[in-house]
Amino acid sequence: MTDDSAYVKLLEYKNKEAMILASQATKKRVKNVKKLLKVGKQDFMLVINTDPEQGFIDLSKKQVKVLDVEQQKREFDKSKLVHLIMKLTAHDLKCPLIDLYEEFGWDLYDTFDHAYDAFKLSLTEPELVFSKIDITEEQKNTLLTNIHKKMAANPLKIRTRFNLQCYTYDGIDAIKEALIEAKKKVCDDQFQIAFQMIAPPQYKAEVITLDKVGGIKKLEKAAEYVQEEIVKRGGVFKLVAGPTKIGSKNDDLDNEDIVAQLAKNDEDDSSGSESNDSGMDVDLDEGIQDEDDGK
Repeated sequence: MTDDSAYVKLLEYKNKEAMILASQATKKRVKNVKKLLKVGKQDFMLVINTDPEQGFIDLSKKQVKVLDVEQQKREFDKSKLVHLIMKLTAHDLKCPLIDLYEEFGWDLYDTFDHAYDAFKLSLTEPELVFSKIDITEEQKNTLLTNIHKKMAANPLKIRTRFNLQCYTYDGIDAIKEALIEAKKKVCDDQFQIAFQMIAPPQYKAEVITLDKVGGIKKLEKAAEYVQEEIVKRGGVFKLVAGPTKIGSKNDDLDNEDIVAQLAKNDEDDSSGSESNDSGMDVDLDEGIQDEDDGK
């Protein structure tokens, strides 16, 4: 690193060396690039120029947009997790990692938008995923074992909100009874619906489940039961918001979205479109990471 430039390693391109000038590090005027770039820190930069003959790569940090950083970070994290699972599988099968990528790994990237989507869908619908690629039974079972270790499905919280009012003599007691009766009717061993007051006259019904579609149907049924019970007692029901997923902070596709995208990709392939060749350029020669590391 000098005062006006710095050399960095590109993690997605087998640690190839590239250079960034101080003028490309920030939009502000800076005399010393050391004040902006720290040794050992990972950052996001844009390739602005390459010289294939000399092997030079020029980077820019100031041209990178905030939204692009978030998107690329998600893609990078997904690719790292996919690569970890593939490495663990190669280790368990005692075979070269590159062989697994050539046999079915790259096909997952071609068939799905990302191999991460294929792994996520395989948690609930493995046959749908593995019917799209050529993979042996031993490879499939070992891969699935590692997917379940590193990508355990996270339960969803789904909520619906509604207003309840009752101007009869029973008043709030009628509302309580309506919610209690609705809960008895809708809850079962698979879905436990929780009813709570937000602030009069608004109430909510919530469920935590791995089955998004089933949870939504249960909450819709719960709202129907609440309306039925409160009307019996002379009250009024008004739906404020239908079933909504709560607390999701990532942009992962739901399984139904992955299946829909897969169907679209199949249609594109049948119409003669080119396959998706995108994927993370990873170092296939690096050592196996300990199974306890990573996610």
